[in-house]
Amino acid sequence: MNQQKIRNSPQWHLWVCALPPLAAVLVVFMLPYGASITGALGNPEQGTLRAASLLATLGFTLRQALFSTLAALALGLPGAWFIGNSRSRFSRILRIISAVPFALPSILVVLGFVLFFGNAGWLNRLGMTLTHAKEGPFHILYKPQAIILAHGFYNFPLVIRLVGDGISRIRRAYTPAAATLGATPLKTAFTVLLPLAVPSLMAASLMVFLYSFTSFAVVLVLGGGPAATTLAVEIYRYARISLDFHNAGILALLETGIAALIFAGYLFFESKAQAIPVDTLERPLETGGTRLGTGVRILYALGILVLVLGPLLSILGESFLMRSSWAAAPSISLKWWRALGERSIPALFRSLILAFLAATLACSLAMCAAGTAKYADQGVSCLGTLLRICTTAPLASSGIVLGLGWLSLYGRTSARSIGAVVLIHGVSALPFAFHALSQGLKSVPVNTLNAASVCGAGPVLQILSVALPISARRLRSAWGFSAALSLGELNTLMMLGLDDWETLPLLIYRAVGSYRYGTACAAGTLLILSCGFFFYIAQLPIANRNYREHHDP
Repeated sequence: MNQQKIRNSPQWHLWVCALPPLAAVLVVFMLPYGASITGALGNPEQGTLRAASLLATLGFTLRQALFSTLAALALGLPGAWFIGNSRSRFSRILRIISAVPFALPSILVVLGFVLFFGNAGWLNRLGMTLTHAKEGPFHILYKPQAIILAHGFYNFPLVIRLVGDGISRIRRAYTPAAATLGATPLKTAFTVLLPLAVPSLMAASLMVFLYSFTSFAVVLVLGGGPAATTLAVEIYRYARISLDFHNAGILALLETGIAALIFAGYLFFESKAQAIPVDTLERPLETGGTRLGTGVRILYALGILVLVLGPLLSILGESFLMRSSWAAAPSISLKWWRALGERSIPALFRSLILAFLAATLACSLAMCAAGTAKYADQGVSCLGTLLRICTTAPLASSGIVLGLGWLSLYGRTSARSIGAVVLIHGVSALPFAFHALSQGLKSVPVNTLNAASVCGAGPVLQILSVALPISARRLRSAWGFSAALSLGELNTLMMLGLDDWETLPLLIYRAVGSYRYGTACAAGTLLILSCGFFFYIAQLPIANRNYREHHDP
């Protein structure tokens, strides 16, 4: 009886509300993505790719993604076990610390990695000081190892969050019964926790693999030349440098096909992981017998702390230092900060404007989609399913391939505009905003909506006047997270070629490419503070970018 009024709501209202997000995904994402792929079917203008070159690029892309995934698992699995088996202050601190790398824009990860792990970075300087050697012990920059370590550093928080939450759900759901049957904590770990955690582990591994497979900025800056290039970088080079859309389309078709398979596997294992029942009684975790020693926990936490804070503090520290050469002793200087007004401040304002518009667009579309899906589940189930598929699809996209599609479908004049960037950023953030608002709307009692219906409110008015105000915290979270994503995005700007619209990520990339690290660090500090502000607005754990995220926000 409580559901009857919702079922009798006019269905055409639902279709009208669903039209904006469906149309946005179609025009901004699906059609351009299809155009980027169909470019491979046209007549070649500059010859076709050689099979040997194609296989070499594909092979390196897959290898670096595989080893990057293994690196992320090695860094993240111990933390996932700690989080899954404890609700102590240590686990909460570990969540916060480990969330930082995945919250950073990729260009900041590259900058921090170069400054901390580079040939003349802080780690090598420390090694030279301790050993009195003339050269540092680490020489990995501009080699495949650098790409793998950067991807592992960037993605290990995803492993901690996905696998850790999975272990926590399993432990709450099944360990009380196992203990009742007489199983020891060790036996429970090997016969219950680990086997049932396989779907969460596979979901995290596939998502990390997907991010590493489609990575662009990290490989572009840290790559080791033609032998260490990936599909995404080659698509950029063919489309933006050679203007060869045919070969770029071939690579886009290959990348898209593999990425779609990986994402399908992620959705499969994620559904298996979510099938674990949630213990609503909130019983305390029993960790005795499976808890690792306190010393190991402290050692792991210190290692993660150095790994996370080292690159960040390097960016901050270098913005206040000046050297006449890399071998010279540094001196404290405000030179880079005095020069901020020349390019960094205008770039910051452009980035903030872009983030504000993209986040507002993403949340507006998400409100329509999430509200419609909530009502469609009660009457027009096919519409709810369609909305979830369409709003989730951009997760599997590559900014480089999407930019190629815009250039191919809408032409260089239309694609190279601020409006195009806002649309792409907004639709790219739509999955995270939709997921956050959907979770918020799920908490709205049906009786509350029925009461609004009795007072004469239709579905649209019920969502606007009742459901959204109740879930306002989720809306704020979705907006802040979407803004932070747009603020640090670099791929679309580079692919579309908006050279005269310089944002902070683009400024940092150009400064790093010309070895102006002081300027890059000052701009990078501004970007860190700006992202931190938006995540403060979101007021939810950053690592949730895994819906992806990658990471509910």
